[in-house]
Amino acid sequence: MRTGKIAILVPTFNGGVLLWETIASVARAGVPVASYEIVVSDNASTDDSIARLPAVDGQGGPITVYRNPANFGRVANWNCAIAHAEEMGFSYAMFLMVGDVLKQASIVELRERMERQNAALGVACYEIADERLRPLRVARRIRWSGDPEIGIDAERFLAQSLATGAMLYGPLGANLYRIDGAARLRFDPDDESHTDQLATALFAQNARGPVVYLDKPVSCWRRRAGRFHSSLTAAQRLAGDLRVMESACRSAHVAPDYAKIRASLMLRAAYFTRGNLHAAWTCSRALTEGARPSWAWLAKLLCRQLHYKTPWLVKA
Repeated sequence: MRTGKIAILVPTFNGGVLLWETIASVARAGVPVASYEIVVSDNASTDDSIARLPAVDGQGGPITVYRNPANFGRVANWNCAIAHAEEMGFSYAMFLMVGDVLKQASIVELRERMERQNAALGVACYEIADERLRPLRVARRIRWSGDPEIGIDAERFLAQSLATGAMLYGPLGANLYRIDGAARLRFDPDDESHTDQLATALFAQNARGPVVYLDKPVSCWRRRAGRFHSSLTAAQRLAGDLRVMESACRSAHVAPDYAKIRASLMLRAAYFTRGNLHAAWTCSRALTEGARPSWAWLAKLLCRQLHYKTPWLVKA
């Protein structure tokens, strides 16, 4: 019986030693062994990383390996992983990409919060580290206004995030999905750069359950050569962000606030370009077709960043 269990999904292709490091991190984090299983979806690897995997991890957690007959591509393999978890009868699923690691046992706390609220999606902050896993910063912090135990319906969460320029639906390694309902989480293989954000937003809408947040890092995202997003320019990343905002808002019948979106994009562009304000202004203007930024919103974001160490606020 896998009811209530978390499927920790590890999509891989030639994962090498990093694959075992990622899998071993679950036991090292102290996640109770009865609460999870590890499901590896191998994209027809040509190295020996899969052959070297044991049947259980360091504390006896089962490791199940599915091998694709061919390399289906990075995103299509995500769909394979989530489909396997559904077929195996798991209630919850999260992704852990090769090279990344789980932090502590806070994923179980997030699951328990989801259970109490009957939530379809749980989001948490995550740690960003260098290639040697030395911590750099904590990302996707949300200032949650009100009782942190209280969730928020998916449409209101979208209206306070994507509709105002806040990208709060990714990355996959810091999301927990309730997968035993009618809604299906699926990704678009033709949109490698931002399908994680859009698929998560659409899943939350279709599941019709609340979204909950945990202000503790559940995983560590490792900066290393070869990661997909390292190949994108700031303009490409922001263009993809805007595409997600517009698509998700259209699906939820929520009007995007372009004045706030432009202000948010300016702030994000300044971060991506390491403080190049001219580039931030030019890029955000081109993407929003000259929409005037909300200076009041930008000031709020900056004040929140200074006071709470995050610009993003959600009112539950």
